[in-house]
Amino acid sequence: MKYVYGQSWHPTRNQPTEAFDEAKALARFNGKRSKPDWFTVAAFTDDATPEQVPEFYAEITPHGAYAAVHFIDPFGSIHYIFGFRKTGERLFLEDITSYTYPDMTKHYGQNECVKVVSMYYKTDGVVEVETNDKSQPDISVVHYKDVDVSAHWEPIPVFGDWESLGRFDARWRPLS
Repeated sequence: MKYVYGQSWHPTRNQPTEAFDEAKALARFNGKRSKPDWFTVAAFTDDATPEQVPEFYAEITPHGAYAAVHFIDPFGSIHYIFGFRKTGERLFLEDITSYTYPDMTKHYGQNECVKVVSMYYKTDGVVEVETNDKSQPDISVVHYKDVDVSAHWEPIPVFGDWESLGRFDARWRPLS
């Protein structure tokens, strides 16, 4: 993987806003920067062309205490966001948000989605699932207990080792 760093990711331009080098990102990761102290890293395959969107991009706070990992389609629309928070000496995947758009033909902003499903996990296996289907008058909220969250734990990444945060795997299990 090759990584590109910046303040945030600009989806329609397919590049970071305020791009900066690895040294500046490392300083932010180590907490050696005043506000804003977080940064964004975009992960590309080694053979990616300039037109390709990243495999994922992640917003990272100092010392890797929080990471919001965005999974996007070829047009740059966000389909999933995984939120990891430092809990003890590891990261815990505490929320997953899924966006559904009218089709897969162009870039859509998050406000253009037709459905949002947000799943909020607690370390004890309690989960709240909030579904906002914009064709329905109400937002649905369902609670679950005793959900296996053992796959939700990740080591806090060492700077530059972002691939584990970008795994899109069995952690995504819709609850229904």
